[in-house]
Amino acid sequence: MPQSEKKPLLLPYELKNFETYNLVVNSEILKGNPLGDPSHRHNYCLVPEGEQKSLPVVFHLSGYFSNGPSNFTPKTLDKNFVQKIDEAQTLKKAPKAIHVFVDAMTYWGGSQFLNSPGCGNYQDYIIKELVPQVCEEFKTKHEKLAVMGGSSGGYGALHLISVPKSPFQIALATAPDSFFDGSLWPEVLAAAPEILKFKNLKDLKKKIDQGELLEKRSFFNLANVVAMAHCYSYKDNISKNKIDWPIDLYSAELKPKIWKHWKTHDPIVFLKKRLKNIGSKEIHLDVGLYDNFHLQYGTRQIYSLLKQEKKNVKFTEFSGNHFGLSARKLVFLETLAKKWS
Repeated sequence: MPQSEKKPLLLPYELKNFETYNLVVNSEILKGNPLGDPSHRHNYCLVPEGEQKSLPVVFHLSGYFSNGPSNFTPKTLDKNFVQKIDEAQTLKKAPKAIHVFVDAMTYWGGSQFLNSPGCGNYQDYIIKELVPQVCEEFKTKHEKLAVMGGSSGGYGALHLISVPKSPFQIALATAPDSFFDGSLWPEVLAAAPEILKFKNLKDLKKKIDQGELLEKRSFFNLANVVAMAHCYSYKDNISKNKIDWPIDLYSAELKPKIWKHWKTHDPIVFLKKRLKNIGSKEIHLDVGLYDNFHLQYGTRQIYSLLKQEKKNVKFTEFSGNHFGLSARKLVFLETLAKKWS
């Protein structure tokens, strides 16, 4: 077990129903990760006040370019997600549970919560280190563990519940990254002109570290595809500052072998191979009708697959797009409140 420390977390606002902590995990698994990211991870936690007898735990996974602690940041003219959970708890629309906001940020903005030769073993960090530490520090058991998130967080929820020996019983995924042909492929095409401006990753990172790219409108797209390449590539050549892209960045000619490997990480593909791992576990899917990255199509395909295989899956669509998913996650929490009441 890695060393961990539970520290009280002071906030600039009051919560009615929760105590707040920073569970700092000194991860052995993330030491020496390829991107040189910190192995000390700050996982902010909400713990219900009062008597605590083996409470359920909800692990929250953030979307790309975000991270667990950011949910605690005050917002202008609105409550943040943590304050909304507190409000939902008062209304009994959220379960009496411990909430853990997972720190899995990388230099490129996200890990997709999986094991990757490009960015590190974040799946193992969560399952083998963080989950046991949470259960030990907060004196709870593995009996009621849920994992939830939107976008990349939704992807992570589907991935983590379906790997062998997963401790999670419920996954709640809104607009999960999926259907790479319709979502990731266009992003790679859009980023290609920017990527070609740099000799290699070292050159790109130098520009970023100097702050020369952060204000460009194209930066998010550029960083996103580089991050996904680190997560999905089987031949990342990170030591040579190169990425094996699935297309020729100039002509857009397909490199079938590389693209096929990237797609092994698509939930539409990997869930077919993990049906036995899922068993009778519960999966909730949710997506907007007008998702900006076409994730409604992937989510529908995932639902169709799991339904056909008679898995315990629920599916909803809402009249919205990919942004502002916090409201949808609150719907999930109300579902958990009913289930765990």
